[in-house]
Amino acid sequence: MVDIYLVGVGGQGIITASKIIGSAAMLAGENVVLSETHGMAQRGGSVVCTARIGDSSNPLIRDSGADIILSLELLETARAICKANEDTVFVASTDMIIPLSVSTQNLEYPSFEDIKRRVEAVSRAAVFIDSQKVAEEEGVPMSSNVVMIGALAGTGTTGIDEDLFKEAVGLNIRRNSSENRKAFARGVEAGRIALS
Repeated sequence: MVDIYLVGVGGQGIITASKIIGSAAMLAGENVVLSETHGMAQRGGSVVCTARIGDSSNPLIRDSGADIILSLELLETARAICKANEDTVFVASTDMIIPLSVSTQNLEYPSFEDIKRRVEAVSRAAVFIDSQKVAEEEGVPMSSNVVMIGALAGTGTTGIDEDLFKEAVGLNIRRNSSENRKAFARGVEAGRIALS
């Protein structure tokens, strides 16, 4: 079993990311169970998905039960720490989207350094990538999720070949295929370097 806990906010493509993981698992001949929770459908609301690869029919991941946490937004990374254990690998974007609750109440958004310290204290390894910057550099600003899927593939933590992830990206995202391939490759490179 490989349990992947995915978090982000509305508009970042976290549900698409979970579908890409599901497709890659099926291409690898693995059983996979996906779930999604998005209480606020509009941009900015928290979105949580799970991907459980292996012999399971239950989509839920218990606290301290995630093998991998894939996060597209920094505050959501902090919120997902409860799912981590000493063997968990974090693959997290440094993208910060200030939630309305923080901005309207003049609350303080935690610093990157604080969140990084908290993540590293509870996990086996952590990969942090400025996925939004990479996506913009490759001409696909809406594809930071593709960068992060590439980073996940690059870490080698899922047991699924990165070529199957690349194929799954193409199956789930039909537009800007050339640019998305480049964004994916940049993510793969970052994931490999971080866990080498």
